Amino acid sequence: MRRAAVLLALTAASVAPARAAAPQTLVLPSPLPNRTVTLPILMYHRIDYLKPSLPAITRSLTVDPRVFTAQMEWLHEHGWHAVSQLKAFDALEYGTKLPPKPIMITFDDGYRDVWGKASAVLWRLHMPATAYIITDRISGPDPSFLTWGDLRSLERRGIAIGSHTVTHTELTLLDDAEALVELRNSRAVLEQHLGHPVQWFAYPAGREDPRVVQLVREAGYVLAVTTQPGSVQAADHPFELHRYEVLDTTGVAGLAAMLGG
Repeated sequence: MRRAAVLLALTAASVAPARAAAPQTLVLPSPLPNRTVTLPILMYHRIDYLKPSLPAITRSLTVDPRVFTAQMEWLHEHGWHAVSQLKAFDALEYGTKLPPKPIMITFDDGYRDVWGKASAVLWRLHMPATAYIITDRISGPDPSFLTWGDLRSLERRGIAIGSHTVTHTELTLLDDAEALVELRNSRAVLEQHLGHPVQWFAYPAGREDPRVVQLVREAGYVLAVTTQPGSVQAADHPFELHRYEVLDTTGVAGLAAMLGG
């Protein structure tokens, strides 16, 4: 079968079982196929108005909402078709066909403006996306980050939820046991609150190596994105997908150049 329905095993005793109507857990084929798919993946962080007081690193990772809207409209007008994580997974691992000029849109960290300033634009243009969430920041004291209610609202607008670990610690700096806690616990808490499997992952700061890649697979994820640029994705490397980073200086012209005109 293309997808195997297996019981969702969670290690934390406090984690509630998945709801009966939850989607099936996805399973990678064995062996992994020798297939490539041309699929640019865009990486955003914050969608917010730029203020002179912002630290330099925060400013560079912040795209003005008007620019973001213009970028999404440019993609729509130029025949790009945003695809979901599930469609990307099926195309890579099982050979299903993607639409012409496919593209995937992603957001890292879990900033609240993904809901407040990006999701309505994506919903209007019928463009799915993915938000990778740092779980320790959900519904916390910092209002910059998403709440559990926001995450459920994002899902209703077609934005899938993935893990970005518990604390955003670079996994290459941790031993195996510590890294698995970050990987498993973040996934478990997302599944507990959202009521369905969560198997998409983004590496904190893009830091990964063969050891960390194996741990991500061991933790039950099926796709993971890096910060390495490129648009050709390999089915036999599902935990090393390439992405293009969109910054405050990218604009529409930069996005067009990034995608080849």
